[in-house]
Amino acid sequence: MDYSLPRIYFARAIDGESEETRTTLASIVAAELAARNLRLVDPVATEPDVRDSQDTETIQKYRHIVDHDLSILRTCDAVLMDMSIPNRNYIGCVCELTYAYLWDIPCIVYIGQANSNRPWLHYHATAIFKSREAAVAHLARLLQSCLGVSRSGASASHELLDSHESHGKDKRKEE
Repeated sequence: MDYSLPRIYFARAIDGESEETRTTLASIVAAELAARNLRLVDPVATEPDVRDSQDTETIQKYRHIVDHDLSILRTCDAVLMDMSIPNRNYIGCVCELTYAYLWDIPCIVYIGQANSNRPWLHYHATAIFKSREAAVAHLARLLQSCLGVSRSGASASHELLDSHESHGKDKRKEE
């Protein structure tokens, strides 16, 4: 594994999803990112386990999970966020999106066929796409321009729903 590649934090639905579903999706996305010289960072893979905790310990263990995920997020160059499951509440993803925004970490979101009329999502996301393929291509282009690193296969996309390349804060300063 090339540890010099840009680190991409992968945020997605976790609660209620089977371990097999979560790990399979992470493997697929890792391969798609690797094809563009990007490295997937999956915070879920190293999270503390809360399955066997007692009720009195549960809240503290949840805090450990969030602290763990945020400590990993801070080390990443960008976020790729899957919000493509229709009618899903993405509470964890929304929190990760907000932290990424506050820490100036670009966050590229793909939403599938979900409703894109979400003011708070548009405000905090660097770019929003319908498909993962378009989101990954855009992420590769964005990091190429920001980091000056050559990427393969970064083509323009017509699926872009919203983008502010220099991140959300800079866009609003101009308005």
